[in-house]
Amino acid sequence: MKVLIVNTNRERAPETVVPLGACAVATATEAAGHEVTFLDLTFHRDPLRALRKSLDTARPELVGLSLRNLDNGDYTHPRSYLPAARELVSTLRDYDVEVVLGGPAVGQNPEALLRCLGCRLAVCGEGEVAFPALLAALANGTDPAAVQGVTLLEEGEARNSPVAPMTELASLPPVEPERWLELSRYRAYEASWPLQTKRGCALRCTYCVYPLLEGRQWRLQEPERVAEEAERGRRLGFRLGEIVDSFWGLPSEHALACCEALARGPRLPLSTMELSPGAISPELIEAMNAAGFTAVGISAESASDQMLRALGKDYTTEQLWQAERESQNLRAQRMWIFLLGAPGEEEATLRETGRFIAALPQRDLVFLTWGVRLFSGTALTEALIQSGEVEETEELLWPRFYWTPRVTLERARQIIADCGFPLQNQVTLSEGMHRLLPLVQRLAALCRVKPPYWRHGAKLQRLRRALRL
Repeated sequence: MKVLIVNTNRERAPETVVPLGACAVATATEAAGHEVTFLDLTFHRDPLRALRKSLDTARPELVGLSLRNLDNGDYTHPRSYLPAARELVSTLRDYDVEVVLGGPAVGQNPEALLRCLGCRLAVCGEGEVAFPALLAALANGTDPAAVQGVTLLEEGEARNSPVAPMTELASLPPVEPERWLELSRYRAYEASWPLQTKRGCALRCTYCVYPLLEGRQWRLQEPERVAEEAERGRRLGFRLGEIVDSFWGLPSEHALACCEALARGPRLPLSTMELSPGAISPELIEAMNAAGFTAVGISAESASDQMLRALGKDYTTEQLWQAERESQNLRAQRMWIFLLGAPGEEEATLRETGRFIAALPQRDLVFLTWGVRLFSGTALTEALIQSGEVEETEELLWPRFYWTPRVTLERARQIIADCGFPLQNQVTLSEGMHRLLPLVQRLAALCRVKPPYWRHGAKLQRLRRALRL
């Protein structure tokens, strides 16, 4: 079958992202015997024109649309990506092609998204397995809904088969993004080379959708395979590898083994935005230093025991303070990440978090997210349905956030601002999504500034405020 796979993500802030998942599906689909064309819309100013051109050239029988996110996740300046997806689907209606939705955004509520975009087929879970199996079902005339991970919307009724996560990730072929993407464009903006050490998440965070998308068990990649992928990125000219797991550092034995494998090979500088405070230990810090980590985001979320319990975290504030002390031995720029405004948040809990932030070394950075994005199926959303704060019929495709009624957003901002930590070292999600960031990425790349650019957040904040941007 002639297949066109489209990476629809055009969001370039806070960084330009290599579409690893869509490339993995393309590789697996070709391996299954199909003729695959790949359209990457990341850098296209006119995505509809680019889509029409690809359709006219490739003349596919089926188009797979990969949707990364539903929106920008910003409570203070929400922006949905669904209108752009609707335009793509509308363009496809002018052609005689089957349309299949896939990607992380689809797994959050496939039936609702099919209805929203006017499509009939969606793939959830491991697309490398489900998508080729769906193509086989369509070619053989068998029931698509019998394929694990596929949702079929037909005559107003949705049918599906449950997702069955793979346990042996080593059986998957190498992703090989270089076969599908113009990687020079990504290198020009100093995109990081994505490295996945595992799938799934065994944690119980109340707000997080990852366990629903990837399963509630860790499914581990072989450490040597991780090191091989890092070496592939280095050979392809990338200057930074990024661990893109839902959380980094857990399970601890596997994280240590991955670090050891990475340290044995040629060195590609590494980063992660998702180091779990509960995973930090002297052994992990030593291993990360040996592996070459240069920038690390630590997902603290709060420094209040009341809020850590509300968020379903597996560590206490005592452990958080201990993690802060131990992580000072990390030879990398640190950024502490906080999620503020969840149920139970109040002035007292914000002050606790503020005291933790104030005690951080002033070379550290702080990333603040105001409000919690609600997703179907999470423990937080289910609790809000039970309390009557969210309607059971809400599909949550469009930006929908929770903000605590116990304190206003303005007051919360003031409490954190008054904690004494340098304002130029604090970045909000809105600032991290600034429209000029792609330009900053390009200029920094031309000047050979070492990525990731958030390492230089304090300097960028001072420049932004000086220019009143």
